[in-house]
This record gives sequence, C-alpha cells and structure tokens, in this order.
Amino acid sequence: MAFLATDQIRELTWSHLLMLVCGRWLVSLAFRIVYPLLAFLAAGFAVDLSTASLLITVQVGASLLSPFGGVLSDNIGDRATMIWSGITFVLGAAICALSRTFYLFLGGYAVIGLAIALGMPALQSYVSARSRYERRARMLGVLELSWALSALLGVPLMTWVAEQFGIAAVFTGLASAGVVVILLYIMLPNDAQPPPRSLRQSLPAGNVLRIWQQPGILAALGFVFAQLAAVELIFVSYAGWLSSAFGATTTELGLVFALLGIVELAGSLGATLFTDRIGKRRAVLGGFLLVGIWLLLLAQSSSWPIFLTLLLAFDLCFEFAIVSTFPLISGLSAQQRGAILALMNACIGGGRIVGSLAGPWLSATAGYPLTSTLAGALALIGAGLGILFIREGNA
Repeated sequence: MAFLATDQIRELTWSHLLMLVCGRWLVSLAFRIVYPLLAFLAAGFAVDLSTASLLITVQVGASLLSPFGGVLSDNIGDRATMIWSGITFVLGAAICALSRTFYLFLGGYAVIGLAIALGMPALQSYVSARSRYERRARMLGVLELSWALSALLGVPLMTWVAEQFGIAAVFTGLASAGVVVILLYIMLPNDAQPPPRSLRQSLPAGNVLRIWQQPGILAALGFVFAQLAAVELIFVSYAGWLSSAFGATTTELGLVFALLGIVELAGSLGATLFTDRIGKRRAVLGGFLLVGIWLLLLAQSSSWPIFLTLLLAFDLCFEFAIVSTFPLISGLSAQQRGAILALMNACIGGGRIVGSLAGPWLSATAGYPLTSTLAGALALIGAGLGILFIREGNA
C-alpha cells in the first residue's frame, strides 16, 4: 500500500479529530432522538405509532444514498462534502422545527437523513485516509464515541426539552448546533494535497463492479446487513416493550437511553483500546456472537432488573462489535476503500430498513419475546457465516 508523502499530511491531529467527533455527535443525536420520542411524536401529530415509525424508515432509507456521498467526496473532496452535508442538515432540521403536519415533519427528517447519507462516507474516508491500519481502530473508535455520547449527553436533555417546550424547540436547537458544526468543518485542513487517484475514496461504476467480483468483500457487506437488521428489530421495539411490560414513561425511557449511552461509551472505548491489539476480525465476530446470545436470553426475561441487565449487555457488545467493524471493512482494499465504506453505510441503512419495518409488525403480531428470539437467531447465523467467509485485510 502506498502512503502520502509525509506523516503530517496523512495523520490527523487530535484537535481535528475532536472537530469531527462534534459533527458525528450531532448527526448521531438527530438520528437517535426519534426512538424514545416516537410515542410523543405520534400523539403530537395525531398519527398512530406505525405511521410515526416511518420517521425511522425514511431516515435509514436515505442511507441507501451513501454511495452517492462517495461520488461527491471523490469529485469535490471529503471536507467540502462534509460542509455541504452540514448545510443540508441545517435545512432539514429547520423544516422539522417549522412543521405543523406530520408529513412535512417527515419530509424534513428525510432531508436530515440525506445529509447524513452524503456526509458519513466523506467523514469516515477523511479519518481512514489519514490513519494507518495498525492504529485505525483507535482513530475510528474515538470518532464513534460520539454515537454513545449522543445517548448519554444529548437524548435525555432533548426528551426533557420536548416534554417542556415541544418538538419545535428540539429541532431549533439541532439546527443551531448544525451551524456550529459547519464552522468547525470549515476550520479543518482542506484537501489541498489529495492522495493520488488510485487511493481516493471513489465510487465509479467499474470500482463497484470489481467489488461484486470479490466474495470476501461481498460476504463482509452481507454480514453487516444481517447484523443491523437483527439489532434494529430490538431498537425499534424496546421502547414499546418497556412501556407495555413495565409501564415506562417518556422520561424513564430517556433515562434508559442514558444508561444505554453509558454502556455504548464503554463498548466504544473497548473497541478503541483493544480492537487493534486482539485483531479486528476476532473483535467483530466475537462481539456479534455475544449479541446473538444476549438477544436469545432477553426473550426469556420476566423481571425489570433482568430485562435491563440483558438489554445493556446486548448494547455493550453491539457497540464494541460495530465500532470494530469500520476498521475491519476499511482494511479490505486500499484502492476501493471509499467504495467499500460507502457500500457498508448503504448496507447498514438497508439492514435498518428491514428491521424498522419488520420490528413493529412482529412485535404487534407475534409479541416482543419472539421478536427478540428471531433477532438473536439472525445475529448468530450472520456471525457463523462471518467466521466462514470474512478474512482480515491490512490495507
């Protein structure tokens, strides 16, 4: 693998990484806030819960456009793509803040999803292209800490703001934070000395065709799709499960979300500190094997302490595994890294679409325990296939 001319060009500084973490935190918060607020939004817009869940489906559906983010990044640069993504995010949040009908709100939330789809491949390629494989899990792990921090530092506050001041105040705050993130992106080093064309994170048609001809990469992408479909069955169902089985209120759901944020932070830190040492492939496959086991046990829980313990254990292992997956996937090919990362984001979105559509229906027709059992079985099957077909690269 070829490297850029100097370490100074290639390696990120910690201050620059912190700016990227701020942007990742904001889009994570915008994505995650809808889960505990689904019932609140359904009541506020006078729609049923199944209709309100379209918010999740539309946003994760927008992630299927991630490959276009790779194209945009290749043509105008990672930093410019992130800036335009931030502008799109602010527009979507403003539409949501001004919405008086559900479907206008849905449209604004779809714009937010588009912004995330276009910006995430550029953000990940910006970090991956500026960190060596042997320490990439550390760099991407720090970036992914923002996912956990969004639940820990953002969601409880936003649920409180929604209850006290309404949903418009929540998205006004998100739009204002988006302006700050745009300014931070502008402060990042420009792509003044981009890597050679062969190393750019591009996604031309020929590059995609070559990916389809590589079974190991296809197996990795299919693995990601299956695992995200499995866990999304639980993420779209657990709030209703808690409400129906234990009578949880919106504020209590926000507190549970905060606990999930704590364990996700621990999972992200674990991946940041240990994945490079124990091996990315072992970390990913071992983590998802545990995810499947916890989901099977979750279906058997009958008390609040047991349910909460298993839910936290599941989320801890999932966060460790998914954070470890990004550096594993990024190392499969240097020349096709951007294409693979963009397709990985699309597979994450596709899996979440399947889970978000099937989860409410399964929970309503078959019950929450059976939904968790099916999710655990799918996670274990996916992990088994990963053991057989996924190999570790070093690009």
